[in-house]
Amino acid sequence: MAPSLPARPALLALIGGNEDRLTPGAVLRELVTAGLAERPAARPAGAALKLVVLSTASGEPEFLWSQYEPAFRSLGAEPRWLDIRDRAAAGRPEALAALGDADLLFMTGGDQERLVDVIAGTPLHALMRERHARGELAIAGTSAGASALGAHMPVGDLNEQIVALGQPESLHAAMGLMPALVIDQHFAQRRRHARLLHLVTLSPRHLGVGIDEDTALLIRPGRGLRVVGSGAITVIDGSRASERREGGAPTSTSASTATSTSASLAASLDPRAVAIEQLGFFLLPSGCAFELSSPSLPAHLHRVLHVIAG
Repeated sequence: MAPSLPARPALLALIGGNEDRLTPGAVLRELVTAGLAERPAARPAGAALKLVVLSTASGEPEFLWSQYEPAFRSLGAEPRWLDIRDRAAAGRPEALAALGDADLLFMTGGDQERLVDVIAGTPLHALMRERHARGELAIAGTSAGASALGAHMPVGDLNEQIVALGQPESLHAAMGLMPALVIDQHFAQRRRHARLLHLVTLSPRHLGVGIDEDTALLIRPGRGLRVVGSGAITVIDGSRASERREGGAPTSTSASTATSTSASLAASLDPRAVAIEQLGFFLLPSGCAFELSSPSLPAHLHRVLHVIAG
């Protein structure tokens, strides 16, 4: 008997926020369709997608549940509300049982700091990671729920990000489901390019991924990805970048020198002109779809696509 192949991690979906949940629109429709297509074969054929809505990030969790419940139900899913408001609740047997029986976990928008403070390091977080790694639980996040899936996450406003740049506390740990990425949302609509660029220069080993509103990046780990919705995905790659100050020589910002270089980049608030050279900038509009194994995978996208979905 041939040995069984190791399970691939399950589907991941990053949504930029403000998706149409009243109609509902393409983003939620495509998410449910992908969740069904990627669900383990152990589920009975034709069974509804078991979907858990985690509204911890929101200051209005009941309101969000009142919108997502009919939206997902109208798409044929079987939604259940996971109302977790403190760390104690994230270890209760009923919460773990709900997540243990789900096909897809959907994390709503709100405040990513609140979400991470309540969930990170709890039994619920551990179960989320374990079931996802075994290919049993797809995970989606919108807005704050998307940012919380990366290695680090943006917090506060742009001015706070710039003033804190170069200080260790300015990198806020996220939940680590996508450990190679730093994820921002509402991207084009709130002009967050500078914020994401600063975070990438702080930690060049991580790709920066910015997601427009009403747009989703659907990732099948080890296989491929596609973009759905009405906007685009922006990717910033700082792994080969160098920094040059007025009158100075270029300085590498590679991962091996990230701490010293990022500190010199902006912590001093030096008024001289600064250039960041050899920075990778990629735009993936809605409709893009890539298979990692395809021989026609564009060479200029090879690295970033493998980092995101590899």
